[in-house]
Amino acid sequence: MSRSGRAASTLVLLAGFCLAPRPSWAAEDTPSFFTYGFEGFWTGAEIGLAAGYLSTGDDYDSEEWRKLAFGAGVGALVGVGVGVALGAVDVGSGPPDAGRVILRDTGYGVGLGALVGTAVGALFLIDDGRTKNLVTGAALGALAGAGVGLVFGVFEGATASAEPARDEAGAGPLRFALLGSEASLWPLPGVEGTF
Repeated sequence: MSRSGRAASTLVLLAGFCLAPRPSWAAEDTPSFFTYGFEGFWTGAEIGLAAGYLSTGDDYDSEEWRKLAFGAGVGALVGVGVGVALGAVDVGSGPPDAGRVILRDTGYGVGLGALVGTAVGALFLIDDGRTKNLVTGAALGALAGAGVGLVFGVFEGATASAEPARDEAGAGPLRFALLGSEASLWPLPGVEGTF
């Protein structure tokens, strides 16, 4: 198989992992540890596959599929452990479940990062004609997206609440939020709550 054929098949494999269906979170149910484990499995496998691809050489050799398999396998196992641990954190806590939000946002970050990274890799492909740029961009984007998604998930899980608590005077808690305005195209940081 030619170098460009191998790069294209690796891109398809990476895209398949990033776009694979995940178990849906049922809003009316309390998800089981298995749901958290499945979500962690897929997210971890995607992150591991991206890291495994980045450990391959400049030219994709025939034996380097082992690095991809090792990365995806280790990532999946670590992801299951993290998913189940986040499920344990959510046991007994009221909605919204912070672990669920963290897993969801990290998974979304991986998928969106891989797509954006592929687009950036396509721009480099135009410049020097190396198809490896597509897959490298997807892998770098998936890893960057995982980090950004994790940060947003932790922040969102920590600040979100289903029912804001109120004191005797009817005042609720204050929280940081991104607020929109008709005068601005960009959301602005602000504080919201009831006084």
